[in-house]
Amino acid sequence: MGEFLDRVMGFVETFAGPIDWRRESLERGNSFSGRFLAYDRRGAVRLYVRGRIVQRYRQTAEVYLYDPPAFVGKHRHSRCMQLLNPNDKWFKLHFDKPAADFVEAYTYVEHLLTEAYNLR
Repeated sequence: MGEFLDRVMGFVETFAGPIDWRRESLERGNSFSGRFLAYDRRGAVRLYVRGRIVQRYRQTAEVYLYDPPAFVGKHRHSRCMQLLNPNDKWFKLHFDKPAADFVEAYTYVEHLLTEAYNLR
């Protein structure tokens, strides 16, 4: 049943967007937490990476990944990831063109994860 449910969620998320992300109100914005997806070449979800997107009013989105898979380190944009604290697993992503909002940040990260997954 677990594999079936994963397939159904993957199908829904592909067409409707992330359904398992939680929104938390901040003093001057919102914080979203959930899972980024990585797809194989056929479009099937192959990997989930826990993450967070913080959107403060009138600022670009801040993106965080928890314990990204090793193959992401071989991607051309791996230099865009910065470990937040020694002995921690949270990384902050820095983009050449910062994401303006949640949707743009989410799309950027899923593209990066999917590309890295398929290049390994």
